[in-house]
Amino acid sequence: MRVAITGGTGFIGRALVAHLAAIGHECTVLTRHPQRACLPPGVAVRPVGALPECDAVIHLAGESVVGWWTPWKRRAILRSRIDGTRRLVEAMRALHTPPRVLLSASAVGYYGHRPGEFLDENSPPDPRARFRAQVCLAWEGEALKAEAMGVRVGLLRIGDVMALGGGFLGGLLPVYRAGGCYILGEPDSALPWIALDDAVRLIAFALESELGGPLNIVAPHAISQRTLATTLARRLGRCVRGRIPAGLLRCGLGEFSSALLDDQRVVPQRALDAGFHYTHPAWRSCLDALFA
Repeated sequence: MRVAITGGTGFIGRALVAHLAAIGHECTVLTRHPQRACLPPGVAVRPVGALPECDAVIHLAGESVVGWWTPWKRRAILRSRIDGTRRLVEAMRALHTPPRVLLSASAVGYYGHRPGEFLDENSPPDPRARFRAQVCLAWEGEALKAEAMGVRVGLLRIGDVMALGGGFLGGLLPVYRAGGCYILGEPDSALPWIALDDAVRLIAFALESELGGPLNIVAPHAISQRTLATTLARRLGRCVRGRIPAGLLRCGLGEFSSALLDDQRVVPQRALDAGFHYTHPAWRSCLDALFA
């Protein structure tokens, strides 16, 4: 299959491109800096906006959410996703033959802070309509406009991706190594996670299957903030020094803290129903692989 990927030089995108190329797909990465791209042999690179004739598009590009969410940062996060997706759909429409599939990134921020609820793909968005949910709704809305061309649109609601070299865990480990392990917010708060290789395989599964609509890119079982801190402390030879209250994190990190603190027991129901098999369905197995 001929696949065009935006965000293919990012943390998830680079691993996805390598996987798709390895299983025989013809990949073209669209990037703002083609000269800097370092990708597997045989992967084509084009500037953003030069969408080639292809069978499928995977859209992962967007402004990083890491950092203080100032008004400027919030605008950059929102506009990069809305404008970028809108331009991509317009480019698809301009092709002689539109792609058959569009898989567009979104996030579990769609659901918001929902203590005690099990959240599958049919769950409604954040009832408080906070910023993360607003971004996801607008982002998904732009992607869904491709359905008017007969395109199968998949909405990838991605959780906290775990790998040593990036993502949620890659950002957390240096802090834990330097200052000790702390429980973030409420100890029993649920964290929707997924191993990087499972995230990549699940996106490829969605590409090759007939799955459309929302798809939760998470492991079958969320973990608690307590479990995250205690298990990582053991692996790093540290101890859990205590708990950082949610209020203190909000004061220090502003609204970005919601990405760390929201209680979200997200379930990948559609992936399970479709027969997807996880390499690391449990947190312990993921840790064993990462720290082998």
